[in-house]
Amino acid sequence: MSASAQFCGGCGRPRTASTAMERETLSFLQSNVPAGLVERIRSGSSGLGERKHVTVLFADIRGSTELIDGLDPEQALEIIAPILKRIMDAVHQHDGFVNQTRGDGVMALFGAPIATEDHAVQACRAAIAIRDNIRDLNATSQRAVEVRIGINSGQVVIHSIGNNLAMNYDAVGQSVHLAARMEALAEPGQIMLTADTFQLAKGFVSARSLGAAKVKGVSAPVGTYELVAMRLRTRWQARSSGGLSPLTGRQRELARLKQAMDGTASGRGDAFTILGAAGIGKSRLVHEFLAGLPDEWLVFEAACTAQRMNSSYFPVSALMRAIFRVDVADTPDAAANRVRSQMARFDPRMMVHLPAILSLLDLKVEGKAWSALEPLERRNKIVEAIKALVLYQERFTPLVIVIEDVHWIDAETRFVLNNLIDAIGTARVLVVATQRPERLWTHGSGGHLTLEPLSAADGDRLLVSLLGEDGSLRQMRQRVLDHAQGNPLFVEELARSLRETNVVVGESGKYRVRSGSSAIEIPETIHSVLASRIDLLAPATKSLLQMAAVVGRDVPLSVLSGMAGAEPDDLMERLQVLETADFLRRIETTGSIEYAFKHELTRDVTYGMMLLSVRRYLHARAIEVIEQRFPDRLDEHIDRLADHAFAAELWQKAIPYQLRSCQRAIRRGANHDAVAIYERGLETLSHWPESRKRAIAEIDFHLTVVTALEPLGMHRRIAEALRLAGRLAEGFGEPWRIAAVNCQLTVALWRLGCHAEAMAAARLAISMAERVGEPSLTFAALHNIGIIHHETGDFETSLAYHEKCLAMETPEIDRKRAGWAALPSVTLRTFMADSLIDLGDLARAEQLAEEASRLADAANHVYSHANINHVLGRLRIAQGRAEEALAVLRKSWQSCLDLDMKQMYPIFAARLGEAHLALGDIEAALAILAVPEQLDVPLAEHAFGWRYLFLAQGTALLAAGQADDARRVAERALALAQERGEPPQSAYARKLLGDVARAGGKSNAALATRHYEEALALAEQCAMRPLVRLCREALADGVA
Repeated sequence: MSASAQFCGGCGRPRTASTAMERETLSFLQSNVPAGLVERIRSGSSGLGERKHVTVLFADIRGSTELIDGLDPEQALEIIAPILKRIMDAVHQHDGFVNQTRGDGVMALFGAPIATEDHAVQACRAAIAIRDNIRDLNATSQRAVEVRIGINSGQVVIHSIGNNLAMNYDAVGQSVHLAARMEALAEPGQIMLTADTFQLAKGFVSARSLGAAKVKGVSAPVGTYELVAMRLRTRWQARSSGGLSPLTGRQRELARLKQAMDGTASGRGDAFTILGAAGIGKSRLVHEFLAGLPDEWLVFEAACTAQRMNSSYFPVSALMRAIFRVDVADTPDAAANRVRSQMARFDPRMMVHLPAILSLLDLKVEGKAWSALEPLERRNKIVEAIKALVLYQERFTPLVIVIEDVHWIDAETRFVLNNLIDAIGTARVLVVATQRPERLWTHGSGGHLTLEPLSAADGDRLLVSLLGEDGSLRQMRQRVLDHAQGNPLFVEELARSLRETNVVVGESGKYRVRSGSSAIEIPETIHSVLASRIDLLAPATKSLLQMAAVVGRDVPLSVLSGMAGAEPDDLMERLQVLETADFLRRIETTGSIEYAFKHELTRDVTYGMMLLSVRRYLHARAIEVIEQRFPDRLDEHIDRLADHAFAAELWQKAIPYQLRSCQRAIRRGANHDAVAIYERGLETLSHWPESRKRAIAEIDFHLTVVTALEPLGMHRRIAEALRLAGRLAEGFGEPWRIAAVNCQLTVALWRLGCHAEAMAAARLAISMAERVGEPSLTFAALHNIGIIHHETGDFETSLAYHEKCLAMETPEIDRKRAGWAALPSVTLRTFMADSLIDLGDLARAEQLAEEASRLADAANHVYSHANINHVLGRLRIAQGRAEEALAVLRKSWQSCLDLDMKQMYPIFAARLGEAHLALGDIEAALAILAVPEQLDVPLAEHAFGWRYLFLAQGTALLAAGQADDARRVAERALALAQERGEPPQSAYARKLLGDVARAGGKSNAALATRHYEEALALAEQCAMRPLVRLCREALADGVA
């Protein structure tokens, strides 16, 4: 660490300095914090502290040691104080808070204690202002003081300042450490940024890359930049500089603005207000409207900002700069001369308004007449000057005056704007203002346009334009849309985050989900927008919103009031505020009142701002309230109870709730949710001591989750979990659980093609099931032996075992579903019908398939429908009823996609392809057969389904005249069947290879004959009578 660095590069804490000097500095600091900022801190920050996304700035006065060498602390402070004041003024001017100062170093926070959506930009502006202020000070004091500045952005924990301005207000976290390291690495006079800050401020700053720096305590190198200058841009200009996505879903609103423009062009002055939440597309709509204006229209734009709400006439001044083309680089004299000359060219009579215009631009007004006016007189003259300028300009060309973000409008600008609108009745002037709902600027005249969230279809069109339509994106796109809730900015920023975090990979418009990627992180751009809105709430209202965030996305009023320790009526005023501000919406349900977060992202940000200890307490409180208020209805709240117990780290209480919640998710078909609950359950159990009780709970979790993992096709994971469960069951001597585990394990091993191991597990399951006398387990074990025989080509033996199962059927067996995700009654008939199709008994197959279909209908069980429908589709094709097959298969195909039943994708694609081929639609067949690969369904995990797909693909490719491709696919099908030891599939693959060889003509006759003969031998071995007939016909026909 540099000897002159005032903050530790290791932890970001101030270095020890002279005690007397520190006391003097502290006193100085307390007297120099703006009173308005103190009030905002006290009214808006949590006494317990919060987690916040902030930008941290460290500034170190280089050369101060030499300045105060040998001086008394008071004398030293007289020298250092003006420098510190310049630094602190710059920080406060840009909405920062100086929370640490020791001697000649300063630490400042932006975005805390009150969140702001542009904290990185404000920190950069403050840094430039500090540098400029010190240069000005050097010029007047003949000193050579330089400042080094380091800046970083990220998450920290903020401690409240309490009831005074003592220096116990603090920020803790690695983000602070990195900012301190940037300051230590900076050269005198240099402003050093991390890449995180640069990314947030990009578009607003000019910066030079310094490459990656190795920082102690940080594993990866940190990207660094030198801040050179700020760019004068509005938020919209900075955002749009990176390019714009297509305008989506705003045609009606654009048409209304154009209608207002037409009225203005004909001499009807108008004012139009566009209202909508942050990110909803107000600025984009204005941009598109202005881009479509006729050439003769003149446009003047300005924007209000949160930092300038107390700066009188700030946007009006910006309009004057635009009208008179005053550049920031102009000297005061040059700017004043430009204004005078242009006013004289306008009309000599306009010169009467020159003092008002100069004052708006902070330029010197000659003479004493202007300064002698009363404030109210000066305001009236400013209004008259603005009106005169605007009405003069519209004599020559129609005008559009755009004022963005008027929810941040200052009082004086509001007065000017209202008076201007009153004056444009017959003028060709259109005033367009944009605003958010939390602070409404209203004017009696003019139109209003409220931007609603995009529809689901429009949101998806926007997302497709950003990411593309790759099949692997289907579920990710839906998750993004669920998070964004129709907010275009959120859609765009979430898509950008997916790209930058490599959750999706590829190129523009052609992205795909990277294997193993699933997480969606909230981008800092969205977080800061939402956090700043949350921090505008009154403390009691914000606290209520935080409690609601803990309760969940849906918030029963009875639970919320219990957590708040208040009667429901006492909360209504605060809830109304949250409704009006678009945080919550009220839902009337039968006999109760609920609220729901309008945006899941709002809930995520609100929840994320709370300290972990606060969250744990509130989750525990939620459990207490639910258990007290709903003792006889806990099942209605079981998911909440499981989540709250886990988040509260109440490990013993959590497990029973989590197991019941997992079972409930499975019953609803929410398989991904069930798997997530299972994973949390295992984490919960890791906090239990080793014991028989823990082992039994773990076994039961493994057994339960199999029913969710199977439709998702996670067979290897199932096998791993069940092997572990089996070892636990055997170790603690649990015969019932040994039988249950091995019933499930048999199915997983069968899916993976490990038939010998599967048979051993099935026989162990029978032994243990008979020992404990459990019919449902005996049924499952016998059934599983039957499916192994089915897979290995012994269809007659398979049917014999399954007939035994038919004789054992009871409603209880269907309820328990030992070993299967689908209903046992449906699964049993599915396999029997499939065996009978291969044996050639279509009549009996139809009887069983229809029975299975009725059973699935009665239970309204989607996965059971999928199980029987793929076989029913195969049956209909065999019966020559391909149109009916398509109808059946399409319904279940959509269900598979909707519920992510990945293991069924290849199976249904194969059957749909076969149905299209039977109808002569080769193009449709090839298209559907390509989908599983587009959806990134891995062969290793889903070989059970891919074997069907390869055969269907080969047949379709051959029909399309692509014999070489058909041969390659058929060879893959054969290799897979041989690897898995499945003679029926080998027979079908050999038959297909024979068809491919025969298509090659007489030169391939011997090869075709060999394939047909091998297929025939296998078909005869398995008694596959329809295939036997086809092979014999092919051999009899010979090669054309």
